[in-house]
Amino acid sequence: MLAARDTVGTALTWIFYCLAQNPNIVSIMRNELSPIASHKVVAGVGTMVIFEPAETKSLAYVRAVLYETLRLYPPAPTELKTVVADDTMPSGHEVHAGDAIFISLRSMGRMEGIWGKDCLDYNPDRWLSKDRNSLRYVPSHKFLAFNSGPRMCLGKDIAVMQMMTVVASTLWNFDVHLLEGQSIEPKASCILEMKNGLMVKLKKRDV
Repeated sequence: MLAARDTVGTALTWIFYCLAQNPNIVSIMRNELSPIASHKVVAGVGTMVIFEPAETKSLAYVRAVLYETLRLYPPAPTELKTVVADDTMPSGHEVHAGDAIFISLRSMGRMEGIWGKDCLDYNPDRWLSKDRNSLRYVPSHKFLAFNSGPRMCLGKDIAVMQMMTVVASTLWNFDVHLLEGQSIEPKASCILEMKNGLMVKLKKRDV
């Protein structure tokens, strides 16, 4: 019930919230999209440009923006693991068969010990290689938005594809502005929804 619907919808809400506050990041994304958009056939003035999954697959910066949002606002903010056999964790803590371990992904994404002194900053560059043309390697146990190891989300590639095409198409065709006076806060739930939703104004771009 939750996979690829509530999680994707929730992630997209937080993505547009973050981007509406960072127009400089939006400009970089549009620069990355520009070569693709310039080769697409436009039927006439005012026609929207829609990006296909195959066209967005190699967009490193757009993907970095997606991952950076998921780091700070993971749609599934907690993980529950059950201990199979008695063991000692790398931290030195002893665990026993049958114990339940709760992992706060939202807290992990904001820990200085994991992400550095700028852990609270919205910075997609942290995901990019030195040449900025590809993503750098980040182990899945550090970034648990799609779980890790043999429990990795089976729908990860589909979910990423959906979000990248929606974000790319929306940002290329529209300016997204937050409406003033709204209260943005997460809802206490198994899905990290916005408690009061998100109100924005879309303005068609002249491209």
